[in-house]
Amino acid sequence: MQNCSESLPSSQELLKDLTTTGIVVMVMLNGIAIANYCIFIELWIYVHNNVMNTLIKEKTMAVLGLFPVTTVAYQLGMFVPRAGALVDFVSAVYASLSLFSFFHLTIAYLGGVTEAIDKLQYVDTPLNLGPCCCCCACLPKVKISRKTYTILRIGILQALTLQPLLQFICTILWADGEYNNGQVHPNDPLFYIRILLNMSALLSLYAFNLLLKAAIGIAETGYHLVAKYAIIIVYIILCNLQPLILSSLATYNVIPCVALYSSKNRALQMDHHAKILEMFVLLLMDEMTKSFAGKTIRAECHEEKSNKYFI
Repeated sequence: MQNCSESLPSSQELLKDLTTTGIVVMVMLNGIAIANYCIFIELWIYVHNNVMNTLIKEKTMAVLGLFPVTTVAYQLGMFVPRAGALVDFVSAVYASLSLFSFFHLTIAYLGGVTEAIDKLQYVDTPLNLGPCCCCCACLPKVKISRKTYTILRIGILQALTLQPLLQFICTILWADGEYNNGQVHPNDPLFYIRILLNMSALLSLYAFNLLLKAAIGIAETGYHLVAKYAIIIVYIILCNLQPLILSSLATYNVIPCVALYSSKNRALQMDHHAKILEMFVLLLMDEMTKSFAGKTIRAECHEEKSNKYFI
C-alpha cells in the first residue's frame, strides 16, 4: 500500500510496515490495556467484598465494565484498523447500557423508584441546567414526581436505543463502502449522524443533570454521586466530541498524513489510541477514590425494597 492512502491498512500490512516508534507505541498501549484490566479486577474484588446490596453491586459492575470493554474494543481496533466502524458500534452499545445502569444505580442509592420519588417530590429542581438550558434563567423549578421521573428515564433511554442504532447505520454504510469514519463533510452521511449522536448525548446528560441536582442533597455523601457523575461526563465528552474534533482537524489537514495513513485515517487511529489511555486514566481515578464502591451501609438496609420497586 502506498503512503497516505485513503484506504485503511489491513492487519498484515500494519504489522509488516511497523517502524520502531510504532512498535514502542503498540507495546506501551497494550501494557496500559493490561494494567486497565488489572485495576478492573481489583475493583471487582473490592465491590464484591464491600457492597452487600445485590442490585447496587450488579449496577456498579455494569458501569465499571464500561472502561475495560471500551479498552478491549479499541485494543482490537489497534491491530485491525479496518474494523474501526465495528469497534465504534460495540463500544456505543455497551456505553449506552452502562449509562442506563448508572441512572438505575442512582435510583437504587435512594432506595428504589417508589422511595426515591417520595424523597425527591419535596426538592425544587431548576430546569436551567447544562448542557442544554444553562442560559435559560427564566425556566421554573420542578419537583420530581412519577411523571417527571418517567420523562427523565425516557431522556436517558433514548441514548440506549438511538446511539447504537446510529452506529449500526454507520457500520452498514461502512460495509457498503460508502462510509468513511474520518470524513466530515455536509455531503457525507457521517456529518449528520455525528450531529444526531451528539444531540442524543447532550439530551441524556441533561436528564442526568436534573436527576443528580435533585438527588445530591438526599443521597448519602458516602455514595460519591458527584465523583461518579464527573467520570461519566468525561467519558461521554471523550467518546462523542473527541472523534468530531479530530476528524475536523484532519479535514483541514491540521493532522498530516503519515506512512500508511491519510489525514482522516490517522485522526481515527489517534482517537482509538487515545481512548485506550483515557480509559486507563478514568479507571485509575476511580480506583484511587473508590467512588463507585462507596459507602453501602444504608444500601444494605434497602436491598429488599430496592429490588421490589426497581423498574
